[in-house]
Amino acid sequence: SKALLSEKMDHIFFTGSPRVGRIIMAAAAKQLTPVTLELGGKSPCIIEKDANIRAASKRIAWGQLVNAGQTCVAPDYLYVHEDIKDEVIKQLGERMTEFYGDNPFSSPDYARIINDRHLERISSLIDKNKVVYGGRVDRDKLMISPTIMDNVSWEDDVMRQEIFGPVLPVLTYRKIDEVLEVFKTKDKPLAL
Repeated sequence: SKALLSEKMDHIFFTGSPRVGRIIMAAAAKQLTPVTLELGGKSPCIIEKDANIRAASKRIAWGQLVNAGQTCVAPDYLYVHEDIKDEVIKQLGERMTEFYGDNPFSSPDYARIINDRHLERISSLIDKNKVVYGGRVDRDKLMISPTIMDNVSWEDDVMRQEIFGPVLPVLTYRKIDEVLEVFKTKDKPLAL
C-alpha cells in the first residue's frame, strides 16, 4: 500500500479506520490527489425489548460472521435491552452453532483470519473471563471461533478499537436515551 500511495492517482477512495485514513490523507496531500474517506467507528446493533429475538440473532450472527467478521459493516458490538440479554445471547449462540456446527474450525463455510498479525490482535481482545460462547483460537489454522462476550464495558480492550473479527461484545441498556448519549461521544459508525 505504501508503494501504491506514492503513485499519482486521479482519486483515492478508502473505507476503513481513522488511523489508516490519516496515512492515506497525508500521502494523497503530497500529490494533491483528491480523497474520499469513508471512516467508521465501531458499528453497533441495538436490540430493543420488543424485538423478534430469533430473527435478530440470525441476522446479526450472519452479518457478524461473514468472512469471520472481517468486513467493514460487520456488527462490532451489541446494545441489548437488559430484560432480554440472556435470551439474545442464547439465541445468538444457537444461530452460530446452526451456521458453523459445534466445531467451526472444521466447517468448510467458516473463514480464516487474514494473517498472523490480525489473529494476534483480535485474540488479544478476548477476555476469557467474559466469554459466554466460543473464544477458541487455532493459530495454525488462523481461526478464531465465533465468540460472544458478556458484561463488557467501554473500558474493556475489545471496546477501544474496531474488532474486524468474529468477536461480539454485549452491552446492556435500560432506556434508549442512554445509548444515544453514548453514541454522541463516539466516532460515527460506518453502519448502524
